Amino acid sequence: MDLETLALAVDEQVRVPAAERRHGRLYAVRCDGSGSEPDPERDAASPGGAGGGDGGAGPAGVELELLAEGEARTLPQKVRPPAGARAIALVSGVWAAPMDEAGRDLPPSRHPERRRGHLTVIVGGEDGHDGVDVSVLRYSDGEPTVMRGGIGLIHERLLRCWSRRPDGPWDPPLPPAA
Repeated sequence: MDLETLALAVDEQVRVPAAERRHGRLYAVRCDGSGSEPDPERDAASPGGAGGGDGGAGPAGVELELLAEGEARTLPQKVRPPAGARAIALVSGVWAAPMDEAGRDLPPSRHPERRRGHLTVIVGGEDGHDGVDVSVLRYSDGEPTVMRGGIGLIHERLLRCWSRRPDGPWDPPLPPAA
C-alpha cells in the first residue's frame, strides 16, 4: 500500500473541522494485512470514518494507536513508536498562509490571508525507502491536498521519532538480558 493512500485513509479517520482547535495527536498506524487497500471515499461513510478522531479500528483495516496528545511541535520528541507500526501520523489544526514578500516575516497565524486548516502528516516506509513523508491538508471541509517532501522542525522531529522504533533500521540492537 502506498503512503498517499494510507495518509488519506488516516486523515478520513481522524480529521475534524478546521475551525475546531484541538491538541495535536501522534498515532502509530497499523494495517491488518488483509490486502484490502484503503478507499477514502468508501471509508468516509464507514463508522470509523470522518470526524472519529479517537483512533481504534478504522477504514479498510487501518488501526490507530494514540501515542501522545498535546503541543504538536513537541510530541515527536517524547515518543518511541511501537514495533510493527506501518507508519506514524501526526494530526493537528494549523494556520496556513501564502509565502509571499508581504507576509514573509509574519508567522502564518498573523498573515492577513491566513486560513485555518487540518493537517495529517504520515511518516513511514515505502518502496524500500524508510522515512518517507506524506501530508494531507484540508481547509474547512474541502477536498484534501496531498503533498510530499515536508521541511522544517516538525518534519525533522517526526523523522527522528520514526527512526527510534524498535524494529527500525537505525535502532541499535538491545543488549542480551543478564
